[in-house]
Amino acid sequence: MLGAVYLLLKTTGSNGLIGLVFAMQLAMYSESTSIVEDFTGISSAGDVDISILKWWWFATAIMLTSGRKFLTEFTSVDMDRTNLITFGMSAVSLVAAVIQLAMISSTAAEDVYRNYLGKVACCHFSLVSGPERPPKSRTFVARMHLGILLSPQLRVECNRQLFLVGQSSFWIQTVKEYGLVWVLFPALLVVVNDTMAYVFGVLLGKHKLLPRLSPKKTVEGFIGAGISTLAVAAPLLKFMMGKDGVTNAGRHALTLALYVSLVSPFGGFLASAVKRAHGAKDFGALIPGHGGVVDRFDCQIVTAPFVYLYLKNFLSE
Repeated sequence: MLGAVYLLLKTTGSNGLIGLVFAMQLAMYSESTSIVEDFTGISSAGDVDISILKWWWFATAIMLTSGRKFLTEFTSVDMDRTNLITFGMSAVSLVAAVIQLAMISSTAAEDVYRNYLGKVACCHFSLVSGPERPPKSRTFVARMHLGILLSPQLRVECNRQLFLVGQSSFWIQTVKEYGLVWVLFPALLVVVNDTMAYVFGVLLGKHKLLPRLSPKKTVEGFIGAGISTLAVAAPLLKFMMGKDGVTNAGRHALTLALYVSLVSPFGGFLASAVKRAHGAKDFGALIPGHGGVVDRFDCQIVTAPFVYLYLKNFLSE
C-alpha cells in the first residue's frame, strides 16, 4: 500500500496528494456512517431514508473546508460568492430534512423523530470543519446542540468522526503551504510508531496498556515504539529534506515524533472502542487483511491538525 501511495505522489506530486485526501474523506465518511447504520439498523429511520441527504451534507462540508478555496483559485468566483453558495447548500439540506420529518407517517412518530435526529447529528459531527471553518460558526453551535439528542453510544461514534473529514483537510493546507515533505514525514513517523509498537509488544509485551479498548496493545510496545520513533525522527527528516534544509530541523523532527508517540496512538484506541461498541471487526473491507480506510488512517488523522498548526507557529524559528 505504501509503495502504491509513494508511486502516486512521485508521479503527481502535491496535486496527487490533494486528490488522494478527497478520496479518503469520501471513503472514511462512508465507513464511519455505515458502521452505525449496520449496527442500529437505521439506514432508513422508519419511513425516512437519508441516504441521499447524507451525501449532500458531505458535499456541503467539502465546500466549507477545502472546496471554497479551490473554487476561488480555479474559477472567477470570489470568496463572498462562494460563501453564499455554501450557505445555500446548507439551507437546502435544512429544508429537505424538515420536509422529510413532516412526511413521517409512522404511528410511533416520536421514536422515529428521535432515531432520525440522532442519525442526522451523527452524520453532521463527522463533517466538523477543518482549517477553513469560519470562526464563531452558527453551524458548529447547532451541531453542539444536536449532540444533546444523542444516546451515549452515538456520542462516542460522533466524537470518533470528529477526526475524519474535517481534520483530514489539514493535509491539504499543509501540502499547499509547506510542501509534500511535511505531510509524508509525519505519516512515516506514524508508520514507524505503529510497526515498532507491534514488534516490542510481541517480543517484550507483558503489561496491557488499555485492555478493555485494545487488548493487544502493551505498555512495553507503547514505550518501545516511542523510543524508536524519536530515534529515527531527525535522521529521517534530514534524509527527506535533502539539500532543502530548515532551521532547527532536529527540534522540529523530535517535536513531531513526540506527538506521534504520545498522542497519535489514541486515535487508534478510540477507533477500537467504536468498533467494539458496534460489534465490528473493522470499519470496512477496502484493504484485504487490513480493514477499511479509517482502520489504516485513524492515527494519521489525529496527527494532521497538529502538524499544520505546529508548522504555522514554529517552522520559521
